[in-house]
Amino acid sequence: MSVANPSTTTSLHDRRSIELLTIQALDAARAGDWDQVDACYSARGVSLAGWVPDRVFAQQLLSMDEEVRKAILVAQAGISGLLSEAAQVKRHLRQLRESSGQLASDSVTIHCEA
Repeated sequence: MSVANPSTTTSLHDRRSIELLTIQALDAARAGDWDQVDACYSARGVSLAGWVPDRVFAQQLLSMDEEVRKAILVAQAGISGLLSEAAQVKRHLRQLRESSGQLASDSVTIHCEA
């Protein structure tokens, strides 16, 4: 009966841990939980610092990393679109204020009575 080599056991544990962290990062990216993505990649970086994956496993990680990158690009495009819409609304509100005789620099307050 053969006994498992401790370095092999450790590398299998590291591999599974790194894989799980990458999958969690991908899931978090798809959900837009960027703090969790950052935490997963930070933990994965620590795990990878002491272990060198084989080529096939490294390719799998890179493939998942590409999916995370795509989720980031989608989020950036969405944010860019929202910022553009917000700028248009701001311009429209300024134009409405100016057309009603109120200076754009005047402070507007809303008073609500109960």
